[in-house]
This record gives sequence, C-alpha cells and structure tokens, in this order.
Amino acid sequence: MEVNYEENNLVNLSNSILKYFGIKPFHNTLDVLDKELEENKYKNVVLYVCDGLGYYNLKKVLKSNSFLKQKNQNRKISSVFPPTTTAATTTLLSGLTPSEHHWFGWDMYFKDTDETTSLFLNLIKDSSTKSKLNVLDREYMNYKNIVDLINENTNNLAYFAYPFSKDNKCLNIDDVNNRIKELTKKEGKKFIYAYIENPDKLMHKYGIFSQEVKKEIYNINEKIEKLSQELHDTLIIVTADHGLIPTKSIILSRDLKEMYDMLERTTSIEPRCVGIKLKKEIQKEEFINLYKKELLNDFKLLTVEKAIESHLFGLKDSIYLRDTIGDYLLIATNNIALFYDEKAPKFKANHAGLSKEELEVPLIMIDCKL
Repeated sequence: MEVNYEENNLVNLSNSILKYFGIKPFHNTLDVLDKELEENKYKNVVLYVCDGLGYYNLKKVLKSNSFLKQKNQNRKISSVFPPTTTAATTTLLSGLTPSEHHWFGWDMYFKDTDETTSLFLNLIKDSSTKSKLNVLDREYMNYKNIVDLINENTNNLAYFAYPFSKDNKCLNIDDVNNRIKELTKKEGKKFIYAYIENPDKLMHKYGIFSQEVKKEIYNINEKIEKLSQELHDTLIIVTADHGLIPTKSIILSRDLKEMYDMLERTTSIEPRCVGIKLKKEIQKEEFINLYKKELLNDFKLLTVEKAIESHLFGLKDSIYLRDTIGDYLLIATNNIALFYDEKAPKFKANHAGLSKEELEVPLIMIDCKL
C-alpha cells in the first residue's frame, strides 16, 4: 500500500484544523473536514485520538448499529509512514510529515552521540539507562504544536486533554471526557486535542481479538456517545494514529544469528520498519543474499537512498532519517515483527508495517448540536 501525503492523510486532517483556527496550513487540507467546519462554524472542535483504533480494528469489533460505526459512514484516511504512535501523533500535533518533524519511530539512532534512543522515554533502547541527549532539547527535534500555534497566533483558544500535561493530566477516558466537558463550557472558539492510550496498550498485551480489547472498544464507543450527548456547538473528530495486526516475532540474536552478527549496532525505528546498519567489513551482497534466503517473503528491502527517494516518510530529505536507518530499511509486508535481541519487549500485536490494517484509520465526525 502507498502513502499519499497530498490527500486523505492525517497530515491533511491536522492542517484543516490549523486553517479553521486561522493558521496558514503547511500542507493540503482535508476537503470533507473543511466543508463540515465551514458550513457549521463550530465553537468547539475536539480532535479525539484513540491510540491503535485503526479503521479495520474498529470495523471488526463494533456492531453495525453501534454509535461510532453509524457516525463513521465508511470514511477512512491514511496514517503516516511508519504507522506508529511516535510518527503519527507528532504529525497530528504539528501538521508536518515525519520527514519534517523527524520523529520517525520508537527508536532512533543519533550519529553525534552514537546512541539508539527510545524517544518518548529518553532512554537507551531496551534499557533503563538515560540517553546522553534530551531529545526535546535538540533544536532539530523540536516542533511547534498546533495548540501553541493557535494560542500564540490567533484570538482563539486551544487545550490538551491527555495524559502528558503538566497540569490537568487525563489518565483515562473518563478524565479526558470530563476535561473536554469542562473546556467546552468556556467562552470563545476553541480547539481541544484529546488522546487516550487504549486500545493500543491492550492490543499489544492481549492481541487484537482478545476479550479485553473488545470490551475496551465497546467502552470507548459508549463513552464517546455519552460525551456527544452532553456537548453543545461542538464537532468531535474521532480518529487513530494507526491500526494493529497480530504478529509473530523473529529475534535476530536467536533466530537469525548470521544476520545478527553482520550488524554494527542495534536495529532502529520499529520492529516492522527496521533500520539496518552493517559492519564495515560486511559485503552488501552477502547481506542481500541472506535477506533473500530468510526474510524475502516477510519484508521489503530498501537501501537508505531508495527509502528516502520513495517519499514514504514525506517529501523532504532528512539527515536524521538517513542516520537512523543506516544502510538498509526492512519494511514488513507480512505478519512478522523483527527484534534485535531478547531484551526487547515482545507483543501479540504490532504496527508500523505497510498493510492497510496498520495504515488506514477512521475519520468519524460527530456533530453535537445540543
């Protein structure tokens, strides 16, 4: 499946919000959302991001008469590549493609410190050791989020309803919904970025077809329906950062020791979008032959040059992408997640590959006119 950043993408959704609140968009906007916003002139716009609630994950679990399914009307848009929280939520928060905001995946290699860092944790990959750098302190990793853009450049207001605020932390869906209700009562035109960590966390742990996940998706459906009944002059836009699929694990140090021994450092980005850096003495033909023997049916292999030229990550080149990939990029095309060694946490479901189940997310627009 291809990723198109010009239309029907999360980046276009975010830019429609910027446009509605008086900020010049960085990219094309989403026509269907532009029309909805302009025709109804909502006082409140809530972007409600349910981590991992991909279009197909929602479709398979909810009944046809469920609230979110009825409101969805089969609208779906594409996530960014790789379809993973680090890249996709940063796109939603910035209005930029991954090649512009540089947050490519869970683990990135930085050449100047010679470390592979788990970005959201600011720890060396698969360890409890702090990175030499603080990612947020690096100028090139910073971006201006859309909440700040709206607050600093317009007469409108913008807020967060999510777990990461210094104040007003929303640790679960009830906290998020209560915060939304509180904020929408304030005077003035406003934007609210809302985010919940499920069903992604439960899908990783229990699998996408587990009772725990089904129960949580039913709960999300019920809680958002109830919220919509208590709001006035508000548009709720429900979407996700990515979907998930069931996966099997391959551990290089255990299952593909010959390939493991060819690597100069640990793998980077994600287990389904894998940056590979070879030792200097390894012949590339040797690695390619081993790939064809062991991983051809499960991964697409791109040189770092081809990966960047393909514009999978966005239309711009990025030295940080080149550094973090290394020599080759392995992109999952089947149900395999590839791990460097035993230290990495293993999950029953994963994302960041090229399947439609991972890339396609719902676009649900809920008009609250009470």
